[in-house]
Amino acid sequence: MQFYDNMFMELYHSALKVARDLALVKKGERVLVLADTAIDREMIQSVAAAAYSLGAKPALVIYETAPEVDVEPPDHVAAAMKSSDVIISFPLKYILHTRAYIEALKAGSRILELTGMDKEMMIRLIGLTDYDTMCRLGDKLRELTAKARRVTIKTEKGTMLEFENDPSRPVFHNDGILREKGLYKPLGGQISWAPIEETVEGTFVVDSFIWPPDEIGVVSSPVKLKIKGGRIVEVTGQGPEASIFKSWLASFNDDKMYYIAHASWGFHPNARLRGIPLEDERIYATIEFGFGSQSPKFKGSVGSAAAHTDAGVLYPEVRFDGELIASGGRFVHPELAELDKVLKSRG
Repeated sequence: MQFYDNMFMELYHSALKVARDLALVKKGERVLVLADTAIDREMIQSVAAAAYSLGAKPALVIYETAPEVDVEPPDHVAAAMKSSDVIISFPLKYILHTRAYIEALKAGSRILELTGMDKEMMIRLIGLTDYDTMCRLGDKLRELTAKARRVTIKTEKGTMLEFENDPSRPVFHNDGILREKGLYKPLGGQISWAPIEETVEGTFVVDSFIWPPDEIGVVSSPVKLKIKGGRIVEVTGQGPEASIFKSWLASFNDDKMYYIAHASWGFHPNARLRGIPLEDERIYATIEFGFGSQSPKFKGSVGSAAAHTDAGVLYPEVRFDGELIASGGRFVHPELAELDKVLKSRG
């Protein structure tokens, strides 16, 4: 991180790319740069300045960091969200599934979700990334995922998970480009969808990250989740993470916290495992699952829950209807292999 601390020119270049190329900020638009107190002040000021340079009307709002994710922001913050054309959202304790977020979308706000981002991430994952090629790979991967009916995920550490997809449910390429009103997109390098929940069966050995709770982040000892009918029925592991996660899930006294809300591909060539979900979820050729609260956009059957958590597995072998898509941290399917080579050669 220290290497990036004084790179003010690179930071502004990256902030301008956020406002101009991702949020598609236009002259005269009301832009809300939103953060909690856990987020770097210089970075969000750079984003506000970039929006101002594009002729927009930016406002910077910072509020107290909540104890958990998906806690409703203060009422006056929610009102500012609802009256903004564009929201560039940074809070570490994200508010993705809150009433304030949903109401802002209904009012037509475009939301770029950059939860937990810091200066290093903005420079490395946006400013220094071949974003166009990454998005081209994402478009192809989304098409393959949307066509797949049976998905198999395996790793040498013991993951063996199978599920079915519903062709009527959407598959989202989260490219981070806000082309339409009333939608949100996170940083590029991710594809997300909701499998048919009751078909998810097997063992998911988490070996990259779990967050929240705050006590885990990067996993030092794998956590084994036994999944039956789309629900976690057993949490085991040799290290402390398994007991921490098990207790955290139980603390909500909400059965929906145990259900799979979505599956996601990561394919960002510059992403690293750092304990920051926005980056961890995008590690190249990996898979992660969300549990708990499910965004309505997935058209799944879980719905709202007390909270939401994500957990990932590194470099699995993934097959769609028996056809190999990814293995060993690379995309090997014929429609992806050339783009994979370009991205990895520049990584």
